[in-house]
Amino acid sequence: MDRHALVLMAAGLAWLAIGIRWFGSGDASGTIGVPAQVSGWMRIGRNPGLPVRELLSALAAELSAGQPTGAALERACADLAIDPCPTARAAAQLGGDVAAGLRADASAPGGADLAGLAACWEVAQRSGAGLAVAVSRLAESVRATEHARAQLAGEVAAARATARLLAVLPVLGLVLGHWLGADPVSFLTGSVPGRICLIGGLTLQVVGMLWLRVIIARAGAVA
Repeated sequence: MDRHALVLMAAGLAWLAIGIRWFGSGDASGTIGVPAQVSGWMRIGRNPGLPVRELLSALAAELSAGQPTGAALERACADLAIDPCPTARAAAQLGGDVAAGLRADASAPGGADLAGLAACWEVAQRSGAGLAVAVSRLAESVRATEHARAQLAGEVAAARATARLLAVLPVLGLVLGHWLGADPVSFLTGSVPGRICLIGGLTLQVVGMLWLRVIIARAGAVA
């Protein structure tokens, strides 16, 4: 293989490595140009070990059954593997500010939806409005959000897979051409039409991969 072929093969392997780096299947937080928000959503956007949605559903059921708010919160947390709101539970047991406790618990990773529960709790305390309906609607909203984030994760994963395929195709084409005896390296580097094809192909591929990065970034912005 001549010097031009070696240079082109090295460039192809380098481009393949860049494509895998940009859109690799590993931790999305290491992907160049992809927002950290999107990388978090690739893992469904929240800590899967913190059962906030389950808490909301159980709490709504307990409140609908006529349980007092403090007892309902205690019973709702009783069957959960992990307690998502220990500060709020302690406040309820001591007669303290449960809404403030929920806001404190919301600062934990995966507990952001507890801030919505804190707002519902505070409004119910001040106005005397029923808490069960508000918590039920909040649970439905959280469930819908999680479903949307799961769909988003699937769409972003599809875009990343397309980008990895786009990075592999040029190298695969060169290998296939050599295997068929067509000597594509000599054509691409040793003739004017070949150089035009090489420059045009690389330009289109760069544009395509950059556009896929834009799609992933916009997906995070829309959601």
